[in-house]
Amino acid sequence: MNADLERLIALQQQDLEGKRLRAELVEAPKWVAAAEAALKKAQTALAAAEAALKKEEVLRRSQESDVLDRRGKIARLSKQMETATSAAQISALEHEITFATDAIGKLEDEEIESMERTETQDTARAAAVIAVAETTGKLASERERAAKTTAVDTEAVKVVEGERTRLRAEIAEQWLSVYDRVSKAKGTGVSEGVDHKCSACQMMVRPQRWNDFTDPANETIFTCESCGRLLYWDPRRDAPVDWKPGQVTGRAQ
Repeated sequence: MNADLERLIALQQQDLEGKRLRAELVEAPKWVAAAEAALKKAQTALAAAEAALKKEEVLRRSQESDVLDRRGKIARLSKQMETATSAAQISALEHEITFATDAIGKLEDEEIESMERTETQDTARAAAVIAVAETTGKLASERERAAKTTAVDTEAVKVVEGERTRLRAEIAEQWLSVYDRVSKAKGTGVSEGVDHKCSACQMMVRPQRWNDFTDPANETIFTCESCGRLLYWDPRRDAPVDWKPGQVTGRAQ
């Protein structure tokens, strides 16, 4: 394989790794921001549940006070009936007692409804307390992960940049410019030829061109006639050895 092509394969690996590392560096603060948002949401839900519970507590105290007032009124009206001297007075007092009794019944029904709402809100508060604890732990974990990832990836980027600088200095400008132009437009500038096709764009390579391309003695650098990527063919695909597709060959390491 042409030495420049081997180095271009290695350069692309470094470029892709650098891109991955930089993307991860951008994402790391987002992990923390997402965990902070989740914690804030849980805290808001907890505050809402506690506020709702407090509101129901205040409401029930008011209802209980109203019930006591009306019962006191009924007691007073009942005593007044003992001294009433006319049917009209008795009828008016009975009407007031009935009205107060109905009001007490309504207040007691409302109090039961309030207690049912309180039960639901108690459940919501318990769930919110658990959520706050979990999201607090998650935030601490994400802060630690983001800090570690940032430190490791920052150092890794330095290594990648050093290797890129070395490789670029060893590649002929003619092919380096082709690689830069194509990779800028398409994301990658080098593609492996596999089964008579460019593995990047999947377009076929003409038979005669494929024969020349796969000739071990031919060190000409070929480009894909469809996408313009620099093509390479790895003879280890036909050799009984343990290797991984795309693995850098000796001279580029």
